Amino acid sequence: MASYRFGLKDVFHIGFIAFALVMSGLLVDRYYLRGGEDTLEVPAERLGKVESESNWYGIYMRDKKIGYSQSTTTNLDSQLVCTDRTYLEFTMVGRRQAINSYSRAVVDSRMNLQSFIFTLSGQDTDFGVRGRVDGEELALTITMAGESRGEIIELDEPIQLPNTVQLLLEEKGFEPGAKYSTQVFDPSSMKNVPLEIEVVGRESIEFRGTPTEVTHVRQNMGGLGVDSYFDSEGNLLVERSGMGYRLVLEDESTAAVGDWATQGTDIQKLVAVVPDVSLADARRLARLRIELSGIGEDTLVLRGGPQQYEKPILDVTIQPPAPPGPADTLPTSVRDASLAPGSFVQSEHPRLLAVASQIIDLQASDVDKIRGILIWLEANIAKKPTFSIPNTLEVLERRSGDCNEFAVLFASLARAAGIPTRIAMGLVYVEDAFYYHAWCECWLNDWIPVDPVFGQFPADATHLRFIAGDMDRQVEILPLVGSLGIRVLDSSEGLESVR
Repeated sequence: MASYRFGLKDVFHIGFIAFALVMSGLLVDRYYLRGGEDTLEVPAERLGKVESESNWYGIYMRDKKIGYSQSTTTNLDSQLVCTDRTYLEFTMVGRRQAINSYSRAVVDSRMNLQSFIFTLSGQDTDFGVRGRVDGEELALTITMAGESRGEIIELDEPIQLPNTVQLLLEEKGFEPGAKYSTQVFDPSSMKNVPLEIEVVGRESIEFRGTPTEVTHVRQNMGGLGVDSYFDSEGNLLVERSGMGYRLVLEDESTAAVGDWATQGTDIQKLVAVVPDVSLADARRLARLRIELSGIGEDTLVLRGGPQQYEKPILDVTIQPPAPPGPADTLPTSVRDASLAPGSFVQSEHPRLLAVASQIIDLQASDVDKIRGILIWLEANIAKKPTFSIPNTLEVLERRSGDCNEFAVLFASLARAAGIPTRIAMGLVYVEDAFYYHAWCECWLNDWIPVDPVFGQFPADATHLRFIAGDMDRQVEILPLVGSLGIRVLDSSEGLESVR
């Protein structure tokens, strides 16, 4: 009996591509299911029914082939070894990108995770994570920019692989109308993401030019929707998302071949949001009032700082920064979240502090500190489209990057200077459209936008913030891609920059 090759891993390929499309970032493409009150349990004897096999898939965006993936499951009687190799090649902001990722996970007879490895390599990044379960702890070794660090995560329940869901659904028979939910643990951001699964029903699709009866399964992970189609033997044939993404079952010789050299479409442009009217001299706009459509509000940060929001109207008004008040007036939640180091914003690392000590006068005002950091970034960090997992150490080493890298390094330096700073993610207007972008916000009696790529302090009103925090929240912006619409209601110039 064939095991259902559930398309959960392909949600990660979409996340993998989507971060490239959104902001050149990356979501680690393997998640691990973590138990909860609605845990999907698998009997121990099910491991013996899992067949060793290898599947190849072609990866497409808008009918352009951009990569392939090989997934292999090996049954070793008492253990199951799951590996995934993915290759992507595409044009982004006029620059060719070639990315390789590899993941390998070992589970025991009850499908509980024992260990895993994930690596990502490309022109701009060399990232790796190793993990091993030891009792009720997950011990991690994270390697960035040639430097490794350890981290321990306490486990309430055993961690399980997506195969847990595959096997349970096989047991239950993919009954139309069935719904399941669980939590997904992301080792890159160290947080859980909700996963909902619905068996929509049986229908017919065209596969390799032939009408084929399939079972349609819909997945929603953190707001990102994916539609999967399985044949009667439980093989995943096709996966689709709203971004024009498709993953298609192919043989090895077909999957691994792509017309990479002639791929002319810049995929960054595929997800741009074109408003109903053009905005002249966008960098001087002090106010922008727009109507948003196709937007959910559950996790978005649409209010606060320069933004006011009353559905569906977003009003952005940029004011000159005011001197900060006494330190004890800063809200505790703001201080904790925006001064502490994080996995990506390594503001207390000795290499970062050495740079900060050379460029920041701790006796200066916060306004002057911000101005000094922007001047140093402009002189020392080259602007280059980059596909990476942005982190402080790698940016310091490579001395180049795009908005993600600039935002991470600015936030690290600003926090090191004692300025509460968070990373903002959303859209910015450039030439003829709004593009997904990252910048920073500094607390000066309110959140003031600072764009280290544009060198703007404060940043102009076309910066539309949807997410704020650290880089691990990037995943929350993915549901907007391909669904967001903008109608311009009013705008005015007059931006006064202190830089």
